[in-house]
Formats: sequence, C-alpha cells, structure tokens
Amino acid sequence: MWNGAERLRGKMRAGEFVKGFAVTLAEPALSEMAGAAGYDFVFVDAEHAPLDRQEICRHVAAAQGAGAAALVRVRAAEPAMLKAILDLGPDGVIFPFVHDAATARRAVAACTYPDGPARGMRGQGPQRAVRWGFGDEAGYLADPDKYLLKIMQIESCQGWRNLDEILAVPGVDGVYLGPADLGRSLAAQPAPGLPLLKDACADVYRKVRAAGKWMGAPLPQDAAGVAAARAQGAQWGVCGIDTALLAQGMRACLANFVQEGKD
Repeated sequence: MWNGAERLRGKMRAGEFVKGFAVTLAEPALSEMAGAAGYDFVFVDAEHAPLDRQEICRHVAAAQGAGAAALVRVRAAEPAMLKAILDLGPDGVIFPFVHDAATARRAVAACTYPDGPARGMRGQGPQRAVRWGFGDEAGYLADPDKYLLKIMQIESCQGWRNLDEILAVPGVDGVYLGPADLGRSLAAQPAPGLPLLKDACADVYRKVRAAGKWMGAPLPQDAAGVAAARAQGAQWGVCGIDTALLAQGMRACLANFVQEGKD
C-alpha cells in the first residue's frame, strides 16, 4: 500500500532535501503536475485557501497518483474536523499555530486511535486511507503513525518559548517554521529583550534538529536561499506556490506584449 510518509522519512534519513510545492487553488491538475515535475510532496493549504473536503481529496489523490506525497495543512487541531481529512489518506498533517504542548497533544490525539500508545480520539473509518478496502487495512489500523506525519507549525512567540515542551510530546514528527507570523508575534510583544526574528528562527532550527525531529520551512525559490536554509538545518521545505508562480508567469508573458506596444 502507498506510504508517502515513509518515502519522505527515507529520503531525509539518507540526507536528501525533500522539496514540496504548495497548492491553494482547487484544480487538482496542479498537484498532478507537481508530482510529474519531480516534487517530493504537495502541500495542500486548507488553512488559508478556500478548499473544501472534496477538493482536498482530489489534490491528495492527484499528488499520490503522480508519485508525490500529500501533506495537508488544516485549520486547527479540531478532532471532529480532522477525522474526515485523515480518512482521505494524506501522508501528513500540518497543524498551524501550535502555541504549547497541550495543543500538540490534542493534535496527536486527533490523529491516533484510542487503543494506540497515544490513547487518541480518532474514530475508525479510514476509507481512502486504506484505498477503499483494497489496501492493508489491518496494518494501517494497527500502526497509523507509520503512514502519517504529524507536523507542528511554530509561528508565534508563545510557540517558540514552549518549543522544548512541544517537541517532547510523543507522536510529534516534526516542525514547520512560520517566519512571517513569528516575526509579527515577536514584534507585538511588550517585553523587552526578545531576539531578532533571524535569531529566533535559528533557535527553532537548532532545537528541532537536536530533538531528532524533521525540520521544515518555507523557502525562497533561488538556489542561494535554499542553500542557506539547508545550512541552518532545514530537511524539507516548500519551494513554490501555485498562485505566486502563475502571477510570475503572467507578468513575464504580459511584459512581452507591453514592450511590443512601445516599439
């Protein structure tokens, strides 16, 4: 049975940098194209983008069908909402705004069954996660952690302060850094003496790697930026987003006609 989570783990264990492409638009062909292009995973953004459950399912299926893993960023660690997302069979879930260990424990519990080591609260009904019954359902139910990466997004001053406790929660597989929101959160703190954003980010990289967790981050599209992130300790990251690349291509194409009109 397909196991994109283990494929990503295997690449990172081997020292490879795992590259992802973010999708925010509903068209599943974008996820299929990302897989065909050679991205290791598709980052389905169901937090900020207006994607419904059917659209998420199509993105997951398209990515996996093209050989890429599918990671879904959900709205929050809400067990009732997560149940249906998990049963679509993504290879990982990214939880935004994980401020403390309690949120991390709730996220892990939402992904695991009551009789597992985490004593979770996920209801049984994996459906597409076990390929509609054509996959290894018994194996999946016995060890769902094997098939699902649980990633905590650190993007607040509180989350940064509580990072050690978050990383100590059993079942947390890795961290995704949110530098934009982290920077805003740091700037909004009344207490003096807080570090600069670059120093807080470096601290996140260091602690995540020291804890033996997978370290991910949004990355610039230039080679120098990617190299700098890897030097800090990034093992996986999002290297492009559908709307940004479309806008870039549209501007470049339109510029040809604007120049032509001036001649």
